[in-house]
Amino acid sequence: MSETIERAAVSATADDIATKLRHAPAWVRSAVAKHGRVVALSEPVSKHGTTPASKPTARAQAPAIGWLAGTCCPGVSRPCYCTRDRERLPEQFTGDAMAMMLEQARAMKQTIALRYGHDGPVIASTDGVDLLFRMDRFSGLEFEARLRDNELSRKILGESGTGGWGVSIGYRTLKQWHVERDGIGRVRVVDAAVLDHVAIVAKGTSQRAAYEAARAFCVAGSPWACPSSVRISAQVHAFRTLREQAMTPEVKR
Repeated sequence: MSETIERAAVSATADDIATKLRHAPAWVRSAVAKHGRVVALSEPVSKHGTTPASKPTARAQAPAIGWLAGTCCPGVSRPCYCTRDRERLPEQFTGDAMAMMLEQARAMKQTIALRYGHDGPVIASTDGVDLLFRMDRFSGLEFEARLRDNELSRKILGESGTGGWGVSIGYRTLKQWHVERDGIGRVRVVDAAVLDHVAIVAKGTSQRAAYEAARAFCVAGSPWACPSSVRISAQVHAFRTLREQAMTPEVKR
């Protein structure tokens, strides 16, 4: 209440304020007496008036120039080494593990980053709400990232092509076991995990994504929302790859 009166007093004289307060409702006069200072007709007022308090302003973000969207870990991976079992085995996330990572991302208690390579610069993060996650009943955990106008985003858009990028994730396992799969052999099944980051595999390097069905695509423009066509491209790639894996169930090494 006192803040509103102070703002109103900026352009008023002392006589105006005193007159308004004399005819104001009782609850207004009571609030002024408790929180503010009643101005008498004879009291001088600074010619500069009252300076309103400055408000903190949010740091301006660069405009969005595009979107990057993809799938995280659909299907069965290439053989991966794990320090917990010290074996190099194909890997598969259950629906429960993916749902756990989705809930973690939505809770926003820990910042999850999308990186250009596992050790590379950050493209977007959940901290700035430029990185969002969703779940698809077929392709599993998916992400979409707003590309801000900066050198890295322009580089990504400049590298875009029909093939897209491979996608890899960094995580910590909480629960896992091994199963036998026809045509594959022993598979490491991850039933609970904490997601640390997602990375697109930088082009022109020797790195490759563990999950062959995971792919990301980008599009320039559309600053307000990620076009569905970008997510569909990633889902179609996952579907085709998983269909090939089902027809010839051999995990590539």
